[in-house]
Amino acid sequence: MGSSKPVKPQPRPNLPVKDWHAVLTIALLVAFFFRDILLQKAFFWEDFIYQYYPFRNFAAVSMNNGQLPLWNPFTFNGMPFQADIQTAVFYLPNLLLTLFVSSGRLPFYWLEVVIVLHYVIAGVCMYYLSKDLGVQRVFALFGGVVYALSGFMIMQVIHETFVCQVAWLPLVVLLFRRSLLRLSAGYMIGAALVLGHAVLAGSPQFTLYVFMLLFLYFCFEFLGAMKSAGAKSALRMIPLGAGMIVLSLALTAVQLLPTRELASLSARAEISFAQSAEGSLSWAQLLTFLAPKFFGTSGATGSTFWLSGLYWQYWETAMYIGAAGLMAVCAAMALFRKERYVRFLTGIALFGLLYALGDNFFLHSFFFNLVPGFDKFRVPGRMVFYFTFAAGVLSAFGLQHLFELELSQPARLQKKILWIGAAAIILWLIGVSGTFERGRNAQELAQVHSVAMSGVTSAVVILVILTGIMLLACRRAISWLAALGALFALQCVDINIFAFDQNNGETNPDEYYSRSSNIIDLLKEEGKQEYFRINSRLGQAMLLDRNLGMVDRVFMMEGYTPLALQRIFPAARDWDQTCDLLNAKYRIKLNEQDKTAGMIRSTTYLPRAYMVYRAKVLPAESDVKSFMTGPEFDPSRIVVLEEEPAGLPADTAYGAGWSAAITSYGLDEIILSVNSPKDGLLVLSEIFYPGWQATIDGGKAPIYRADWNLRAIPVKSGAHRVEVRFEPRSYHDGLLVTSSALCLSAGGLALSFIAQRRKRARSE
Repeated sequence: MGSSKPVKPQPRPNLPVKDWHAVLTIALLVAFFFRDILLQKAFFWEDFIYQYYPFRNFAAVSMNNGQLPLWNPFTFNGMPFQADIQTAVFYLPNLLLTLFVSSGRLPFYWLEVVIVLHYVIAGVCMYYLSKDLGVQRVFALFGGVVYALSGFMIMQVIHETFVCQVAWLPLVVLLFRRSLLRLSAGYMIGAALVLGHAVLAGSPQFTLYVFMLLFLYFCFEFLGAMKSAGAKSALRMIPLGAGMIVLSLALTAVQLLPTRELASLSARAEISFAQSAEGSLSWAQLLTFLAPKFFGTSGATGSTFWLSGLYWQYWETAMYIGAAGLMAVCAAMALFRKERYVRFLTGIALFGLLYALGDNFFLHSFFFNLVPGFDKFRVPGRMVFYFTFAAGVLSAFGLQHLFELELSQPARLQKKILWIGAAAIILWLIGVSGTFERGRNAQELAQVHSVAMSGVTSAVVILVILTGIMLLACRRAISWLAALGALFALQCVDINIFAFDQNNGETNPDEYYSRSSNIIDLLKEEGKQEYFRINSRLGQAMLLDRNLGMVDRVFMMEGYTPLALQRIFPAARDWDQTCDLLNAKYRIKLNEQDKTAGMIRSTTYLPRAYMVYRAKVLPAESDVKSFMTGPEFDPSRIVVLEEEPAGLPADTAYGAGWSAAITSYGLDEIILSVNSPKDGLLVLSEIFYPGWQATIDGGKAPIYRADWNLRAIPVKSGAHRVEVRFEPRSYHDGLLVTSSALCLSAGGLALSFIAQRRKRARSE
């Protein structure tokens, strides 16, 4: 047998790629992927329409009118707006949307553009992080593409706050790394500024995940410094790590303090473990690393997802990063012993996948029961985000290693490439055998098998092409440059096949929110004469969109936000009395015969403001509910309080000679003209919430919780000017802390800049 001819080592690839080349490439690839959205041939769907667009529109229009929207009176009978962290009022890109308001409405297109831009930010930030870790530009570019156009990022476009927050994470890690390794206060402040700004994007769940990841990274660098430089050097990292966290929290106090207050009063204050485990990744879904559509899909174009009844589990557990991306991640494992960052990121990826398993593994249970904060959130499958973040950097390391190996030892690489072909064969056999389809009837089995085989076929074709590219490169049939270009092209084609139409909805938000324009126009015209609410939903029947109130500024009993208050609807003997208490002049009416719904006008609704002269004090919630659902409760004659007021009216007989007129109604302020023949209680059909302050003729007056969730103000006899303003202490305290932190950050950066200039001058 003859010996094989040794291969002459080729030079390490070093393409003349510049940073702006990488940024432009990422921007073009993102624009190509979202081309139908940018060309307005399709529209983002689901929560983008129902939740995030109403939020952004309400905030942008309010600030365009010169109002900071601390309170939203149009949803759920009224609730705090800025305190709901998902409204992201102070997130800079959202503030810029104010500039695009036209004719009292924010064009939805500009919000879509802002969301798409965050995919560019994600890719560019990952590119710079990978480059900072020692990866060459061209391979760092691959890592940026893998991260920006990953399954997690694409699927979560409907949850704008998730995408906006995690887009900045690579930059936060980059700055934090430089702060720790260079013992630099300037980089620490920079990391805190970017992290604080990312928190303002509005996802408390991902805020928790990001802070934990940064803590793990700090521990990694700290232990590394202990080993390489000694305890003294490592201990100098502690004030930088602590300073970054404390400063970032201080910078976001204007948001976090009001949110903390709201969270304690919201319906989501407590959830069970079973609720928290909804949306867990299943062990079977590990197949989607290779065949993302093996279990079907669920998106804007419909659902074929058959793994569980939770159709949304498809997009909440998506972890596909492309066949080329996964190959590069696997290749990075060869650097496990040599490269410390590969070890750390592999651990992060593994932790994220195991936690995402939820109740299918013990990790989620451990954190839910023992680690503060983790018991507040659902859908552990979202933790695949850790894997996605790690995969961005690992794929850059891995691809660089592959091409270094291909240039020096192609025969060795060729043997490894055969594993890709083996994976394709195994995947095909799994699809044919129907391993995960047992226990179904014949009709369901046929449908499932059709979906699974379709997903398998696409995946196998991609894997075969990938194998061919790498084998051709190993045998020198194509140059390494051509192979690299082919891998970039395959990654982009793969991702486009996988999820191009995932978020391409057919519903135009403009048309969606104009469907009820005739009704809304009539209601708004009538609303010029008096203030009243609308009840448009009963059970599953719904006449108007739940957040339409924020868009068209009509007072509604309905809404859609995860942080809805616990006390939305007061207790009453029936639903009609509940609507009466809440000033619902118009309410939905169901026709049981033809199952249709219409809107009727009520004659029993109570006005937005009225006088009552009799009060019943019941401190216990159970007693309040019991009395309000009983026959003695007449809300037009008696008010239920939960604490003893400063003074109850002496004359409790009802008097009809009162008047209570609203002379001015703003988002955060109500002014009334009240005239009463005797001392009584002014009842406002407005939601009770901490932060509302009242004055009567310029003097402070108390506000009491009335009738479960409304407001009552003691008023003396005579004519008075009553002013009620929303001035929450949590917001003002947070504003003071944030302003102070910004000043300290500016001062710290200036001092750091001066110190660096002096250091350079001395060295020169």
